[in-house]
This record gives sequence, C-alpha cells and structure tokens, in this order.
Amino acid sequence: MQGKGDPPMTISSQVILKSALAAFVVLASVPAAAQSSAQVKLADLKLKIDPAQTTVSGISSGAYMAGQFQVAYSGLVKAAGIVAGGPYDCAEVSEGGIAPAVVALKRCMDVAMGAPNVDALVANAKARETSKDIDPLSNMAQSKIYLFNGDNDITVKRPVADATERFYKALGVTDANFTYVKLPKAAHAYITDGYGAACDFIPKEGEKSEYINNCQYDQAGAIVRFFYADAKIPNAPAAARQPQLFNQAPFVGDTSRSGMAKTGYVYVPEACEGGKQTCRIHVAFHGCQMASNLIGDHFAVHAGYNRWADVNNIVVLYPQIDGAAKPTSNPKACWDWFGYTGYDFARKGGFQMTAVRKMIGALVGE
Repeated sequence: MQGKGDPPMTISSQVILKSALAAFVVLASVPAAAQSSAQVKLADLKLKIDPAQTTVSGISSGAYMAGQFQVAYSGLVKAAGIVAGGPYDCAEVSEGGIAPAVVALKRCMDVAMGAPNVDALVANAKARETSKDIDPLSNMAQSKIYLFNGDNDITVKRPVADATERFYKALGVTDANFTYVKLPKAAHAYITDGYGAACDFIPKEGEKSEYINNCQYDQAGAIVRFFYADAKIPNAPAAARQPQLFNQAPFVGDTSRSGMAKTGYVYVPEACEGGKQTCRIHVAFHGCQMASNLIGDHFAVHAGYNRWADVNNIVVLYPQIDGAAKPTSNPKACWDWFGYTGYDFARKGGFQMTAVRKMIGALVGE
C-alpha cells in the first residue's frame, strides 16, 4: 500500500517487495500452539500505570519496530532493546530512489549495497522531527538503548548493528545509557537461558524454527536490568501465570492496511491487578515467523520477560502481526519496517505505530 504522492508501484517493485518479505527469514512450518478463546479488553484491566517508565524491545523485524517506535514516541518510550536489528527508518534511506524493500534486504540486513549510511539516517530523522512526524530528538539524550548482535547472525549482519550504535550515539544517547552485546555462537534469534534451539542453530529452508535459541544467556533479564535501575532479580524459574489474550481489533483502525492479528497477548503480574500497585509497561515485539498464527504463545511465554515482570511490577504487552492480514502477502508475519503498510510506517501516524500507541493508552487509562 502506498501513500499519497508516492510513485506508482510497478510489477517489478511488487516482486521485489514479496522477495524481501520471503528473504527476511527462511520458511518454517511451525504449527500454532493451542490457545484459549477467552479474551480480555485492555481498558477493562483497570491498571495503575506510570507511563514515564514505558519501554520496548524486539527481535528481527520486531527490533526494527521497537527502534522506530521508540524514536517516534521518544517522549513516552524511555528505552529500546534492539535484538538483531538495525537503525531507525533504515530501509527508507538510500541513494537514487531505490525501493525500500531492496534497501531493507541489501543494506539493512545483508550489506551487499554497503552498510547503512549513518549520516543519511541521522539527517532523515532530523527531517522527520522538523515535520513533527516523530517526537523531538532531544529526548534521546535521556534514552537507554540495548543493542544485540550474535556472532553467527547471517540475517542481520554485524555492520548493520555497528551502524545502529553510531546512529544512536549521533543522536545524543550517552555511553552510560548504551550497551552493545555481541554474543559468541548466537545466531539470528531471540536468546534465552534455557528454552529453545541450540545457540548457533540456523534453520535450513523448510526447517522448523521458532527463532528462540538457548545460549544460556537471559536476554530478557539483561534488558530489564539495564532499563530499570531498581530491577529485582526473580527467584522463580518461571512466571507465576500465563499471558492472556486480548482483543487488538479496537486499536488497528483500517484493517485493510494494518497487517495486524485480531488478538495479542498481555501479561499482568498479580501485584498489578486492579491497580493494587503502580506498574510500568514493557512492549515486546516478536520477529518474523514468531507471531501467534505461526508459533502460538511461545514467544509470549518463553521469551523470559514474565518472570521478571512478576517481581518488578511490569505489565508486558505482546502485540501480534498476522501473516494473512492485509494489505499484502506477509506469510512470515513480519512487522512493517520497510513500507508494506504505507509511506508512514516509521512515523507516529503509521498504522502499526498508532495501533500499539493506542494499546499503551488503554493500559494507562488515557
């Protein structure tokens, strides 16, 4: 789907877009886990939330989504965890009017076109700020960024992650507020300390994968501890309860452009129920091939955030993409970081961006 004033998409451009979607991760036929049909409404949870402590993270396409959401809404979102992703609006910035889908594939994942151009990315972000499409970039000086890239990540390569570091430092993120983890053996996956495939597992074409790998590294815990100075370490090996399904429909707006699923997951610690205590929000964005229509609730259950949420009063939101949802073929269920929902995908007015912001608003009681 294109924005007003965009040049018409040619047949070759459509082919490129579909190819980029297909190439982001290899195809995996993972059956969705059985899910309860019971759903909650976010507004009905009646939580007491401190919005000033809102944070986000994501893996792969979810890492790009987390980064663009934090930059766009930096007045609200105080920290972003970027696991196997690159810098803000990377796919839209190129020379010669090259299609974002091509840039995404050849510069923002692979680097066949060269590594991301940090100077151009910074200039682009400043232009977005001037046009008020994103919050003031001065907020970045107080923002925290956790960046991760595995030594065996052959999908989003190391020069892309290195450019991400330079991008944030150029926007004023301080050394104290920035951490860059480079883990030996780790492939392109979300990393845990007990669940998932082998640390260096890279699925072959057609091979099953949830893109959750066990490297004996508690990535969720590392993110929580870096983001929240007062973080407590959980004693329990698992979360006290299961995440709940919630209805995403009220938040997605025009369903012909959102690409989003009908339901998402939310984890509410017992201490947060009914506004017992003031809590905070963390939004965790799944990656390609990790949405609920492909792996059920496995990311929402096994990523590791929930047991940390129990002892740190964090409500964890797991919004979901659906590979069958419009506007385009998206069989890998990737978040939009290269324009398949329209020209505004990385701006506050983007369909997925707006939907997630409204979800946060519902939890806050706005």
